[in-house]
Amino acid sequence: MIEIRNLTVEFGGVRGLNDVTADMGAKITGLVGPNGAGKTTLLNVMSGFVKRSAGSVTIDGTDLLRIAINRRAAFGVRRTFQTEQVVENLTVWDNVAAALDNVPTGGRGRRDLIGEALDYAGMIRHAERVGAALNASERRLVEIARCVLAQPKLVMMDEPGAGLSELAKRQYRRNRWMSAIE
Repeated sequence: MIEIRNLTVEFGGVRGLNDVTADMGAKITGLVGPNGAGKTTLLNVMSGFVKRSAGSVTIDGTDLLRIAINRRAAFGVRRTFQTEQVVENLTVWDNVAAALDNVPTGGRGRRDLIGEALDYAGMIRHAERVGAALNASERRLVEIARCVLAQPKLVMMDEPGAGLSELAKRQYRRNRWMSAIE
């Protein structure tokens, strides 16, 4: 359960979020709104990229905003971005492996965790390709693989269908983890 209470973010004299209060208890929750509504700002606060002016965010009773930014991945918070973040000169495998640096493995082997994440995202057969050789859909899938490593508590996806063709969006909708993309 995610509980947001009176969350406010100010950028100078502009309020990016104004006293937002919400409870999100569903396993999959989508935030819908026009450009400028504050969706990305909310994700940025939860990720630690933007500081709140007021309010709180708790996940299963833990105050997320009191967790150091560099510890949020270990807590179980993962994220994708509006513009994908694939390292072009690393292989798909190494792009995913890099995400394990800040994630507890529970004693499981790195190779197993990376392989499972790539398989889940449908990218295991592309493990040796470099990021520069991937199309937009494949780059999004690499981000998904990075997010699902070590069973996170929360995966936040910012504009997961941005830049994708209608065909790619239809393929995503058929996938078990992306049924809500519009």
